Amino acid sequence: MLRLDLPSDPRVNRVARLRAIIIAAMLSVSGLGKRFGKRWIFRRIEFCLTPGQVLVVTGPNGSGKSTLLRILAGLEPPTGGEVDASGAVGYVSPELALYAQLTGSEHLKLASKLRRGSQGCDPVGALGKVGLDSAGGLRVGAYSTGMKARLRLALAVCHRPGVLLLDEASASLDEEGKSLVERTIAEQRGSGVVVLATNDPSERRYGDFELRLGG
Repeated sequence: MLRLDLPSDPRVNRVARLRAIIIAAMLSVSGLGKRFGKRWIFRRIEFCLTPGQVLVVTGPNGSGKSTLLRILAGLEPPTGGEVDASGAVGYVSPELALYAQLTGSEHLKLASKLRRGSQGCDPVGALGKVGLDSAGGLRVGAYSTGMKARLRLALAVCHRPGVLLLDEASASLDEEGKSLVERTIAEQRGSGVVVLATNDPSERRYGDFELRLGG
């Protein structure tokens, strides 16, 4: 279980402080578990993240990092437990498919139409933030692996989500692209929370908390 440090204030009892954290949480997970067949990938995961907090998820390949983020994104059901996310969710993963025949700008316009209940997306501004302002009119089939990774990041943040889920977001990026991910995490702290799944030890510094799976 991930435990958050509570401020010491003798005037407020512990139960009241815990209740305040739960109410303020943008992402709350309780008793979460996932099983494939008879094998539990993980179980009894619990945490609450309040605005401005970042959770880093680590662990060896096959430990369930990507599975956990898919569950948090609502793309895969858990075997047990509950997830409560406040506001829109942005999700980045190398597994997310892109349409080769659409341009970068068309991807963002389509995403904006599909997310009717969220804040509108500015395609030009979103592409500029990830360094693709000059490639917005190109079909994604002509994009490099790194450019596709940048577009996935733009798709995740263009609607200003409260919860940002990053699964190996910088794995195929160069140093400039990795700096972009770092800036994105810093900006997200100002409006929401981040869950970052990573195999890169250097990215552990981004987190306020760490959850290690498979060990």
